[in-house]
Order: sequence, then structure tokens, then C-alpha cells
Amino acid sequence: MSNRSTLESEAQPSELRDRVLRTALSRTPEKAIHLSTSLAFLLVSVGPAAAQSDLGSVWCGTGVDTGITIAIGAIAGLGLPWTIFSIAQAGIAYERAGGNPEKQNSAKEKLVKSAIGFGIIILAVLSPAIINNVGGQMGFGFADCMNPF
Repeated sequence: MSNRSTLESEAQPSELRDRVLRTALSRTPEKAIHLSTSLAFLLVSVGPAAAQSDLGSVWCGTGVDTGITIAIGAIAGLGLPWTIFSIAQAGIAYERAGGNPEKQNSAKEKLVKSAIGFGIIILAVLSPAIINNVGGQMGFGFADCMNPF
């Protein structure tokens, strides 16, 4: 009889289970453990909100409703012109770079960052409508007062 099987036969079932769990956890990457713990917490904390049919209906007609409308309006009213200005500025910098590769690369970086910012702003403005369209097919969505546009 091998040494390992002797140890397993002498160990209590709970000790064996603990040893197997410790071995499995020691081989699991730390980021995977953090991710799974975070997802479990998110599912537990969001569960009651997902059970509502109209998310945010308790905030209709309050300061929160007004604040959300103002915030989305500010993002659209200030963010979109600023990103368009940044994209134009990066394009002009690229044109003026001539044959200098350092200036061209700097202008390209500015252009990419401006385009990413533009995408984030568009996504922020359109996300309530996207959530309503997808959620409406699954039986939930934002209340009408929570849609800024």
C-alpha cells in the first residue's frame, strides 16, 4: 500500500475535503478568485433590483430624476462638442506634422484618445435606450422618467 493511500484512508472526510479545497485554491489564480467573488456579490446585491419591472420608478419626480437628466444633458451638451474639437485639433496636428514621425505619432495618439472619448460619450448617452430595448424583451427596463431623451 502506498504512503498516499494510507494517509487518505486515515484522514477524516472533512479533513480530506479541506485538503482538496486548499490544493484547488492554491492552484487557482488570485485574479480569478477576486473576479468570481465580485460577480457573486454583484448577483446577490442586484437581485432585488432586477425583480422590479420598471427600474428607477421610485425616483420619478424627485431630485434624482432631475439630476440624471441634467447629468446626461451635460455629457451630451459639453462632451460631444469637446470631443469633436479634440478630433479636429488632432487632425490639424497630423496635417501640420509634415514628415516628422514623432509629431505624427503624437497626433495619432491624440486622435485615437479623442475617438475613444467620443465613443464613451455616445455610449453613455445611448445606454438607457439600449438597456430599455434589451431589458424590454426580458421583462424589465427603466421607468419613463429615467430616460433623458
